[in-house]
Amino acid sequence: MKKILVVLISVMFSGSMLFGQNTEFDSRLLVKYSVKELNKIEKEDPLEIKFLTYCIENAHYITVFPKGKEGVVEINGEIEIADINNINFYELNVELIKDNYQYFIVKDSDKLLVVKSRDRILKTLK
Repeated sequence: MKKILVVLISVMFSGSMLFGQNTEFDSRLLVKYSVKELNKIEKEDPLEIKFLTYCIENAHYITVFPKGKEGVVEINGEIEIADINNINFYELNVELIKDNYQYFIVKDSDKLLVVKSRDRILKTLK
């Protein structure tokens, strides 16, 4: 009986090692990517997972929209944010631009959401 139990546990463990290669990801990435997609990204480009995870909290910042500064920067639109103190970048549905920052007025506030460029984020990570 003990032999059967040991063999059964060994088979289950080896099966999970072979087929359960899922890496733990920050669950906030699941807003935009499936587990399957994240596993593929990690396999093909592990640094991209680091980049994506970094972007969750660091691809943007909030600042006060200065009165009288309209027209100084190009406003890309207005965006609604449920909790301005707890933002998951991927919930914003904003795509990073290679070399340009993006600016969005936060709906019903005097705040401005600034989304960094992809180049700036990559430079920060290096």
